[in-house]
Amino acid sequence: MDVLEFQKKLEGICALAEKNNKKLTTEQVREYFEAAELEKEQLIKILQYLKIKGISIEGIPGNDTKESSNIEKVEEKQEPLTKEEEIYLKNYLEGLSEEEKEETEVLFQRMTEGDVLAQAKIARKYLPEAAHMAVEMNCKSIFLGDLIQEANVGLLTALEEEEPKQKNEEWLLGRIRFSIRHAIEEQEQQNFEDDYLVSKVEKLESAVKELTEEEEDGELKFSIDELAVILDMDAEEIRDVLRLTGDDKE
Repeated sequence: MDVLEFQKKLEGICALAEKNNKKLTTEQVREYFEAAELEKEQLIKILQYLKIKGISIEGIPGNDTKESSNIEKVEEKQEPLTKEEEIYLKNYLEGLSEEEKEETEVLFQRMTEGDVLAQAKIARKYLPEAAHMAVEMNCKSIFLGDLIQEANVGLLTALEEEEPKQKNEEWLLGRIRFSIRHAIEEQEQQNFEDDYLVSKVEKLESAVKELTEEEEDGELKFSIDELAVILDMDAEEIRDVLRLTGDDKE
């Protein structure tokens, strides 16, 4: 299974969950990815990704294995800031200009009436809020600075949206949170694809080493087409992986 197929699998399992009220069992996930021969750590990462997408994972009745226990502990949680992120946050917040005190409801009402200045004031007013929300949702996948930028993009984009006609603070904070979560989901999916590709490379390297270790000159005992049959992989996929390792010999 190549990276694109793996991505389609992720989309497919999410679609399956949508049809089942965003609920899946660990058994369904295992069966869905069975052909991919996932390691336990990869399975746990997939379950973590599904939880970030708002999909709940039900345990398997009567199964109390260590693996199931680990899976159930996978939860979305705030990741503590690194020293670098703490410094970034401090400098970022200090660099924001203080906004004049003005009633929030009044500003939103003025923006609804087409007041561009009020819209700009709202944007400046909620930049610190967006940063603090990014901190609350901080994760290992994305540097806090990048997450804050995603929050800011969500803030500015939301203020340009035509709907709803009557905007308010609750709506705006919800849109910012959505942008942050979307950025995290995209990065998590990219990480899964990268991990999957790395796993493919490692497995192929191991297999090629095993198949060539008896050769004194280190040359392949088999052609790529023959390896494709032996390893049950597509020949072009083997070529792609071997190019990554600098070992693309026919």
